[in-house]
Amino acid sequence: MTRREMLIHGLGLGSGLLFSPRSSASMLLEDASSSLKALAARSHLKLGVQASKANLQVPEFAKFVTQNFSLLTPGNELKWPRLRPTPDSYTFDDADWMLNFCQSHDMLLHGHNLCWNNPTANPPWFPSVLTKQNAEQQLTDYITTVVGRYRGKIESWDVVNEPVVFWSKRPDGLYPGVWINLLGPQYLDIAFHAARAADPSALLVLNCYYIEQDQPNFERTRELTIALLQQLLKRGVPVQAIGIESHLDASAPFGGPAFLEFIRKVRALGLQVLITELDADDTNVQGSDQQRDRVVAQCYYDYLTQVVPAGNTNRVIFWTPSDRWDWLNSMQPAKFHRADGRPHRPGLLDDSFRPKQAMAAVEAALRTLSGSRPRPGEWDNRS
Repeated sequence: MTRREMLIHGLGLGSGLLFSPRSSASMLLEDASSSLKALAARSHLKLGVQASKANLQVPEFAKFVTQNFSLLTPGNELKWPRLRPTPDSYTFDDADWMLNFCQSHDMLLHGHNLCWNNPTANPPWFPSVLTKQNAEQQLTDYITTVVGRYRGKIESWDVVNEPVVFWSKRPDGLYPGVWINLLGPQYLDIAFHAARAADPSALLVLNCYYIEQDQPNFERTRELTIALLQQLLKRGVPVQAIGIESHLDASAPFGGPAFLEFIRKVRALGLQVLITELDADDTNVQGSDQQRDRVVAQCYYDYLTQVVPAGNTNRVIFWTPSDRWDWLNSMQPAKFHRADGRPHRPGLLDDSFRPKQAMAAVEAALRTLSGSRPRPGEWDNRS
């Protein structure tokens, strides 16, 4: 039985995975020299977090973010529905607020996202306005306006989000939806070229999901994604990086050799490998809150210490910093909910913003990546 399987089954309870209330995870909120971002900087790693304007208006949480992260991904403030609520208007108030927050706290801003086929990610006026005749102009104008407004201020953009899905009936696996329906695969070219023209200095990312784990659907997504990247680069599309979302199933193994080979292929194409939406889903992890927290923490440690070196990754963005704002709790269908009806526990902090074992595991992973050892008693991955 592997260590992960032991944890999932609630064994190894004396393994030293617990940490005391005065462990480093607590002190990270007080000691800037050992903050997560300071530890990450030792490995030339930018550490980011996803948060909304509303989240950041909670003072305790805002303090945690600014002390521990050097990069911020807005939740919805840079998406189509928020920025362009009607065909004839743009609203930048919330996006500007996020940028000002970052500038005030010496943080970088990662733009998420410019183009996504998921219907929930687009404004309700799309069906009545967009046509095959005007779709290219609408997409280009939007990207030119938004990226141009923040030229030199937003360091990187998820230009196209989730381009490939294993459930697509298309041979190329491209996500079905408004842009593929109206423009075909060329919508990716249009989006990336428009973003490059609007801000030549920004890092342009193809943000991908369902890549990380050892299951047939994940392998299909990996194969389709490599084929897409090869085609885009052959066509001269200015893709510079792939974002691996990394919404991990804490109860299942990572992709192992196949996943690492995927990363090798991406790097061989000359692209950066980023971790853009990291969290750990404990839907299928059994046991007490403490036992589940151990599994989630181990998941974070294992993933970071394996993937960051393999990808020569220079940025990691956490998607669910606190259990208070776990996105899976509001997801449908019910397959995303725990059978016992209890909330998920993926966060580095609990719902009262207290550091959890996941926080200590991330610190330990950052120390391991920098070549130093985790402090005794805080996290013992060898036990």
